[in-house]
Amino acid sequence: MAKIESIPVLYVRGSNNYDIGYTIGKTFKFWIKEYLETSNDVERYRNFYDTEHGRAIVNTYMQNGSRSHPNIMSEISGLANGVGASFEDMFLLQIASELDFCHLRQISKPKDDDDVIPKGCTDVLVNLKDYRIMGHNDDWTEDVAARVYIVHVTIENQNGGVKEQFVSYCYPGYLPGFCFGMNESLVVTLNTVCPREANEYGTPLLICLRSLLGCSTVEECVSTMKNEPYGCSYGMNINVGSINSSDMCSMEVSPYKGKTQVIVKKASQEFSLENVCYYYHTNIYKFSEVDESTNGTGSRLREKRIAEMTSPKCVYDVRVILGDTVDEKEPIYIEPHPNHVEPHVKTSATAIFDISQRKLHVYKSNPKSSTPVLCLPFF
Repeated sequence: MAKIESIPVLYVRGSNNYDIGYTIGKTFKFWIKEYLETSNDVERYRNFYDTEHGRAIVNTYMQNGSRSHPNIMSEISGLANGVGASFEDMFLLQIASELDFCHLRQISKPKDDDDVIPKGCTDVLVNLKDYRIMGHNDDWTEDVAARVYIVHVTIENQNGGVKEQFVSYCYPGYLPGFCFGMNESLVVTLNTVCPREANEYGTPLLICLRSLLGCSTVEECVSTMKNEPYGCSYGMNINVGSINSSDMCSMEVSPYKGKTQVIVKKASQEFSLENVCYYYHTNIYKFSEVDESTNGTGSRLREKRIAEMTSPKCVYDVRVILGDTVDEKEPIYIEPHPNHVEPHVKTSATAIFDISQRKLHVYKSNPKSSTPVLCLPFF
């Protein structure tokens, strides 16, 4: 049988977050329930929640989310009801980063920091006057990669106008915003990073990331992640490209003394000793002083390989970088292999945001040698 590639896209319009979450949950109910029932990660989250210590931490995160973003908590509730799952199970997915890379680690106390490895992702930013491109490899395990989908969401205000509108690549059961996405003003891609500590009294990371899909400027993105006065509970690398201006940057978010630190590295169209027009990021902090829970071996190998390659000048050059498989231990484009740093991880999709041409291309196979399975125009 010939190879088949597909990725479902759901177009949904509604007047509130609950209905949006419910429709997404109901549409992808089979995949999400299957993931909840079979994922080893979900089982670990449930076991943590079943302990007195774990329940107290999770309940605190729930209270934080309800206090700062009740609309998004309503979206999680709608998602759970659409699937026919408990709110608790659905919420546990939304704090997966905090659990995986901080709280569960504190319990298991691995001897080697590299026992805690983020699943991956690689980003390439090109901000030239003739070519403005953001490319992203989304890397995760097969149980997630086999159940991904894209949502095209419109939330209306009381007068029938557009209150919020975005496109987001989604993992099963996770809120939109945890992967790559865009709205009429911004392109956003993400890389997992792993600070050793979490801010238990901040808003869960994924709730803040979901809020990014409503931002219009880089400054709004910074403010959204700082989330004052509550702060954001965990860290993330966020890459942002403005569709209607030359702004492009990479942001590193981290908990800092009960608040949230956001440091911005700009990719400027005007090259100088201080400015760069080409930038890349993986799963380690590059310009923030943060105590991390992983040595980032795989990320460093990917960055080393990118540094050896020719600086990209066009879309095809970005595809070549993101499709590179030269490194035998941690290639940039990842297929599961026993010799890899994380043997079961794969690149589930590659996104090429051609900002100059206002098009999103999504590849399910190696972007260096394949055609996109999906092309979407910008808003």
